[in-house]
Amino acid sequence: MSKKILAQLEKIFPLVKNLVAPALIFGCCLLAFYLNGSFADATNMTLHSLFYLLGFASFMVLLYFNQSKPAFFIICASLSYVLINFLKYKYQGEYTSSNAYQNLCLLAPLNFAFFYFWPPQKLILRTNVYLLLGILVQYTLAEQLSKYGYNLNLFNTPTASLSGLALLMFIAAVAAAFIRSTASGNILDYSLFVSLLCFAFGFYYAATASGLTVFFTAGILIAAAAIVQNIYAETYKDALTGLASRNSYIIHSKDFPLKYSLGIISIDDYDKLASSFSRRGQNVLTKLIASKIVELEKDESIYRYGDDEFVIMYKNLDKKESFERLETIRRAVASASFVYHPRRKPIKLTVSAAVSEKKRSDANSFEVLVRARKVLAKTRSFSHNVTSQA
Repeated sequence: MSKKILAQLEKIFPLVKNLVAPALIFGCCLLAFYLNGSFADATNMTLHSLFYLLGFASFMVLLYFNQSKPAFFIICASLSYVLINFLKYKYQGEYTSSNAYQNLCLLAPLNFAFFYFWPPQKLILRTNVYLLLGILVQYTLAEQLSKYGYNLNLFNTPTASLSGLALLMFIAAVAAAFIRSTASGNILDYSLFVSLLCFAFGFYYAATASGLTVFFTAGILIAAAAIVQNIYAETYKDALTGLASRNSYIIHSKDFPLKYSLGIISIDDYDKLASSFSRRGQNVLTKLIASKIVELEKDESIYRYGDDEFVIMYKNLDKKESFERLETIRRAVASASFVYHPRRKPIKLTVSAAVSEKKRSDANSFEVLVRARKVLAKTRSFSHNVTSQA
């Protein structure tokens, strides 16, 4: 019973942890809006300028790091905000009842949902150029249809700026984003979910003096913060295990002490895990092994160097002492039972390891690591579940 409770808590904790900051920004925004109703012109202009500044800065960062998913999310939000303000200028106080606005309200949740579920890939691709052109064609067609009196929405809600169909579309998009974010556990997915919620509120309260600007600025702020955090995590932290990444190793290796040893641990038959237990099962098992390593070596510098590889830097330890520590890890993994699914039987896994000590002739840490990897590869060619030393 206690294991089931712990399993549920492990699922809930990432949700709470990753939603705290975005939910706090959204909550403050919501509270300020309901208490004030409308803000002074100077405040609205400041928030208006902040939206464009954050949107532009976020897109340039994403362009530099070549990430498409959050970039298109920012593009959709920016286009929606620009077009709504254009319609506000064109139709004045009656813009929310215009066909152009109602058509935009229907397209927005579809585009937000599409790019929320868009798989991560590089931004600078020919396919993405076509996607951008597709978005522009969408809005152009919607504007042309509105000129001829066509309204794509089926029924209206008199109490809001959204038609009934658009409101249902936003609710469905937000609900789907929430389910996806809890399943993935990714900080970017959590934050983009809250951003989408902010944009939905922005559309809903677009007829008010400050609703559009307040909620869209909050949404872009949440997205911008998540983008920075996600890029940092992807660069220096392994998303799956939470350990320091290969990039972190490259940076930290420049400051390794004069005396150290490098231990490398590799999961045996790693590729077979995906075919036997699915990709998700493979990820769960990798996290469990990473947790076992951290449990035994919590005071050492541990890096996830590859899909199935972990590197440990043993400060001020020689090859013999490091070998004994690696052997302890190997035995602990071999004797443990790993539960990758609550309804499945525990399974047995093994790892192989190798260690190499820094020599005076080594120019850098990579020479130490290469020696360890060569020994490990040679050993694993004829045996598994072993620890060797260079």
